[in-house]
Amino acid sequence: MIRIKRKVIKQGHNTLTITLPKQWNEKHQIKSGNELEVMEEGDILTIFPHKNVQLPQITLDVRGLSPIVIWRFVASAYRVGYDEFKILFDTIETKNRYSAFSYNTMNFLYPGVNDQNPVLSPIEVIQLIVNRCIGIEIIDQKRDWCLIKEMGETTNKEFDNALRRIFLLLMSFAEEIFKSIECGNNKESLKSVHLIDTNIDRFTDFCLRVLNKKGYEKDSRKTPIMHTTIFLLEMIGDEFKKISIHLLEAENTTKKLENLFNIQNQQLRRFYELFYNFSDKKCLEIYEEDNKGHLYNVDLFESLSTDEKEMLHHMKKIGVYITSLTELRIDLER
Repeated sequence: MIRIKRKVIKQGHNTLTITLPKQWNEKHQIKSGNELEVMEEGDILTIFPHKNVQLPQITLDVRGLSPIVIWRFVASAYRVGYDEFKILFDTIETKNRYSAFSYNTMNFLYPGVNDQNPVLSPIEVIQLIVNRCIGIEIIDQKRDWCLIKEMGETTNKEFDNALRRIFLLLMSFAEEIFKSIECGNNKESLKSVHLIDTNIDRFTDFCLRVLNKKGYEKDSRKTPIMHTTIFLLEMIGDEFKKISIHLLEAENTTKKLENLFNIQNQQLRRFYELFYNFSDKKCLEIYEEDNKGHLYNVDLFESLSTDEKEMLHHMKKIGVYITSLTELRIDLER
C-alpha cells in the first residue's frame, strides 16, 4: 500500500477537489471526462476506476475443430468482451441437408454421430451462436472466414433486467418440469423446454459480457462474486435441461420423484427471494431445508428406480449450486 498526501483545492463556493496520482491515472488509463466510482465507509473514501475494457480485434482459428468446440470458442470471445473478432473456418463441400435440432439432442454439434456427415457446416454453427448472442452480428463473410462485430455499445443499463430474467426463466423451467412429473411424466410439456434453456444461456452470456467489459456497477469490488453467481445460475439451467432429457426418455418413475424435485424447486424460489431481499432468516432457512432434503434423499435412495436415481443425481447438484449461491449472496452483503 502506498500512502500519498494531496492538498484540497477549493473550486467555486461549495466544491472541494484533489488531484489524482499520475502513475495511478496512467495505470488505469484515466482521462478527463472519465467516471470514477467513489465509496464511502466511515472516515474512508475509496476510489475505483470505472471499468471500460476495450479489447483489440482478435482472430480465432477454428479450422480442424469440431462444431461443439467452435461453439465454445465463439461464445468465449463474446463473454470475455471482444467487440470485433475474425474467425477462420473450414469449408465443407458436401453435407447433409440442414434440419432443426430436436428438443432432446445436440447431435448437430457432434460430427460422426450415426456415421453421418455433420448436419451443420462451421459457418452455420457460427451463425447459430451469433444469433443467440445479444448485440453482435456477422458483418462480413467470405468462403473461409467471417468478421463479427458488436453493433451497439455494451452498457450496465440492461444488466439488472437481464439478471432478473435469468431467475424468472429458471423458475419457469422448474415449474414446467414439476408439472410434467406431477401429471405422471407428461412428456409433451417438456418438448419445448430447450427454448427456455436457450434464453437462459443468452442472458447469462450477456451478463458475463457486461461484467467483463464494465464490471459490477453497484460495487466493482464485487465483480468476481457476481461473475461466479451468474455462472452457477447457468449451471442450474443445464441441470434442469438434463433432468428434462431423462424424463423424456424415462420408462419408470413414481410419485417419489415429484417430492424429490419439489425440494430443489422450492430452494430455488427461496434463493430468488434471498437475492433480492437479503435476510439472515432466509439464509438459515435455505441451509436448514438443504439438510432436510439431504436426509430425505438418503432415506429414499434405495427405493428409487434407476431412472429416478439418475435424475436425483442432477437434483443433488442443483442443491449444491444453491447453497454455493447462498454463500456468494452473503459475500455481496460485506
